[in-house]
Amino acid sequence: MEQWLQQLLTEYQAYALLILFLLTFAESVAVLGLLVPGTALMFSFGVLIGAEQMGFWTACLVAALAGLVGDSLSYLAGRKFRPQLESWNWLSRQQKELNKISAALENNVWLAIVAGRFIGPSRPLLPLLAGMLQLSPSRYFPAATLACVLWPIAYFLPGILAGVAWQLKGTNLALFYSLLAGSVLLAVVSSYLLKKYLQHKEQATPDRRWFWGSLVSLFLAAVLFFQLSQHPATPLYLKELSGLMF
Repeated sequence: MEQWLQQLLTEYQAYALLILFLLTFAESVAVLGLLVPGTALMFSFGVLIGAEQMGFWTACLVAALAGLVGDSLSYLAGRKFRPQLESWNWLSRQQKELNKISAALENNVWLAIVAGRFIGPSRPLLPLLAGMLQLSPSRYFPAATLACVLWPIAYFLPGILAGVAWQLKGTNLALFYSLLAGSVLLAVVSSYLLKKYLQHKEQATPDRRWFWGSLVSLFLAAVLFFQLSQHPATPLYLKELSGLMF
């Protein structure tokens, strides 16, 4: 995906932001977004940002706007076409996911909308369901706007980290790349394991393997982060990264 985007942006540099807008918009539209590899797309654009082929804040603004437009259309479609959507067989087959989203919206609208934008299966369905549930625009749009602003920053970041790292010059970079990749990977694994533990915590016999797994993973991540902080390439990496984003 990154190689394809690289070639596309090289040939059509003037349309780079338009390409980002269209892909992000498609990824945000109800149902269609389930077919678009959003995580891979954002990672690929993040790599290009890290390689200084796109501006960070400009890309974030374009992606946030595209996401908000896509979410808004899905929300309005849900409000206007609720009877037709309720009789749609495909949507009824997603009942398990829809029930989870509906329960989350009833429990905490802001948390459901913001967190839902970061979860692949929920992202293109949540605005549609919010509209079908007749959630008022005054409650939906502030939360949706915040979610669309935060989402590209978080999803660009892994690609940016990789893009900046690949631009470094120096010796012993193989070790630096390994420490950086290992630290990020273990941090993600730790978050996943801790999330699974919290989901099972209320059960009569919670599986504590999730808890101990997250602790071990966090410890290993801390060790790698410490080793990474001692690497001679790290100060240059942080300087390049901060210069890119700030």
